[in-house]
Amino acid sequence: MFFAIALLAGSIALGAIFISKTWSWATLILCAMLLLIPLSGLKAKKKDLRSKKLSEAANAMLEKYGHYYSMPLAARDFGRAAVALHLCGTIAAIIDLFLGYWVGVAIGIVYFIALGMLSRAFDPNNFLYDPGERAIHQEITAFLEKSAKDGLNKTAVKPQR
Repeated sequence: MFFAIALLAGSIALGAIFISKTWSWATLILCAMLLLIPLSGLKAKKKDLRSKKLSEAANAMLEKYGHYYSMPLAARDFGRAAVALHLCGTIAAIIDLFLGYWVGVAIGIVYFIALGMLSRAFDPNNFLYDPGERAIHQEITAFLEKSAKDGLNKTAVKPQR
């Protein structure tokens, strides 16, 4: 749902860039800042899924991205919304580059970096390129699946792949 809202807001901002570059960037920045609210809410409601059966690296990843493993669908939706805004900001920066609006290009570079970090904060699975991180993710998902099957951890959710 938030992905669709982000796409709509991003499309409106891209259409508005030819009318008012300031309002276009203000819309994109406001939408990005509004995504910080659910991120803080997800992080506050995350469940403590750490276990002695997991490696130290896996427990560290669970501590950092516990919201993703306890509420994967919500985290994935917000992560996709951040990616959609990231794409719209990149397109806006490219349009500003061709129109010669250098302030917009500078804003676009900062926006590109910030939204990339925000997207990873929601859904780290999008950016698991490191084989070590992939192995840790596989360890966590295997543990959560086993916990859900065994009924040892009643609060464990079955991870979405």
